[in-house]
Amino acid sequence: MDGVSLRPDNLIESIRAGWHWWLQELGQMVPQSVRDAVTMNDAVVVDARPADFLLVRRRGQTEGTIARIPCDALAGRALRLSIPRTGRRWRDDPVILQLPQSDALDRTLRLPRTARRDLDNILRHEVVRQSPIDAQDIYYDYRVAASSAGNGMLEIGLRIARRDSVDPLLQLFREAGIPIAAVEFSGDLAHADGATFPADPTAARDLKLRPRIVPALVALVAVCALLFVGALYLRGAWTQADLEARVDDARSRAVMVTTLQRRLDAAHRQAIFLAGQKNNPAAAAVLAEVSRTLPSDSWLSEFELNGNEVRIHGTSGSAASLIALFDSSRYFTSAQFRSPLNQGMSSGLQVFDMSFRVRPQS
Repeated sequence: MDGVSLRPDNLIESIRAGWHWWLQELGQMVPQSVRDAVTMNDAVVVDARPADFLLVRRRGQTEGTIARIPCDALAGRALRLSIPRTGRRWRDDPVILQLPQSDALDRTLRLPRTARRDLDNILRHEVVRQSPIDAQDIYYDYRVAASSAGNGMLEIGLRIARRDSVDPLLQLFREAGIPIAAVEFSGDLAHADGATFPADPTAARDLKLRPRIVPALVALVAVCALLFVGALYLRGAWTQADLEARVDDARSRAVMVTTLQRRLDAAHRQAIFLAGQKNNPAAAAVLAEVSRTLPSDSWLSEFELNGNEVRIHGTSGSAASLIALFDSSRYFTSAQFRSPLNQGMSSGLQVFDMSFRVRPQS
């Protein structure tokens, strides 16, 4: 890789050339009707011939003849009637004056690629060397050949026309009140990249802007659509977040209510049990002995006496030793856990569920 290819200006030119090539390739994939609608290539072309003017209305890639006007004293009035102007800037088609190709002197120039940045000034001096006529007596336009994008040089197509063959025609259109947007030559398929023909500034600017209006509107619609979809997405996300927050709050409230309900049910069962034990002295004596047997770090939540079988529920810091404690008691025997030990609400406590039998007393 040589040092020249790494220069920033060469890199920029390569990127620009690749971009234009890519756009052209994409454009060939679009249907012609769509391309015509997007490019807004509508115009009224006045073909200036030696004996008459041929007026053609261009619509995309199609053309239709409007009128053929002889080059006589009434040509200006006939042009004004054939190309009516509404005075509304964007409703009137631009008017292009088309000269015979024979009126142009063609020259081909090869310039360094870096010349593109100041091409107008360079050609203003270069045309003096290329024209056999004095610079003050000529007009010219130029095009940069697309085929020159891949090498290190720019290929410029330069066309030179005599002022004395162009000015009378432009004066005729000025008298008819018809602004000329551009001066071209027959056979042109695209507008020039630059020119010195004295076209009407407003009409020339509109001619350049028209092809960009529809793409700009399409891009604006696409941006608005993306913004609308984004707004819908954000609104949905905010709504979902709000609903999730409400569901989480309701879930936490439901858990709290369930916990309180369980505590209330347990307290209710204990109240019923205690009320029933007031009339059962034997049960009270067994409960008192169970309380004395349990370690000091143990608490009962349920006590159940069926005959000589006792079942208790509670929490204890030494739950694993309860079996040995009750089996070694002279009042109880056959102690066993009815379910595995579980971790309690507080650290170091375990929930137990156990049963044992009351020893017969002699």
